[in-house]
Amino acid sequence: MRTHHPDADVSLIQHAHDEAAVWHAGQTRRSGDPFLTRCLAVAAIVTDIGMPPSVICAAVLHDIDDTPCPPGRVAEHFGQEIADLISAVRTAKLAAIPLTALDFGVARSPAFKPTREEAVLAIRLADPLHNLRTIAFVAPTRRYLVARETLDVIAPLARGRLDRREP
Repeated sequence: MRTHHPDADVSLIQHAHDEAAVWHAGQTRRSGDPFLTRCLAVAAIVTDIGMPPSVICAAVLHDIDDTPCPPGRVAEHFGQEIADLISAVRTAKLAAIPLTALDFGVARSPAFKPTREEAVLAIRLADPLHNLRTIAFVAPTRRYLVARETLDVIAPLARGRLDRREP
């Protein structure tokens, strides 16, 4: 994060990590790793593409609705904007987000403030990317579903972005 946002206050992300650790405690992935590693991996991908701390925070917390975390707690502790972003990530259909929503090839300044669509798209693409990176631990039927989503939704998004680039 320091590369893209050198002066950012990391306390928000640390708080998100601590909160996610509490609510995902005891949950494990099929690999045997703590579930929290998934949250952090998605957040790392979002960080690598230059998203600001609020989006990184939402990425860390994007699966918190699958825990006993009380409704409203995220808004109370992190603000309504982050809670709304997490909700949008959970409900957004990738195919419905315009291809112009995010250009991963553009360098971002430390003052970069993504639109809601850009933030949702960044998290929604980071999530299946991490799934593909860890697909070896998934049952064959689930592997097929993840691969199908990648071919049907994510690949066309990437292809559209590549087709629009200048030669």
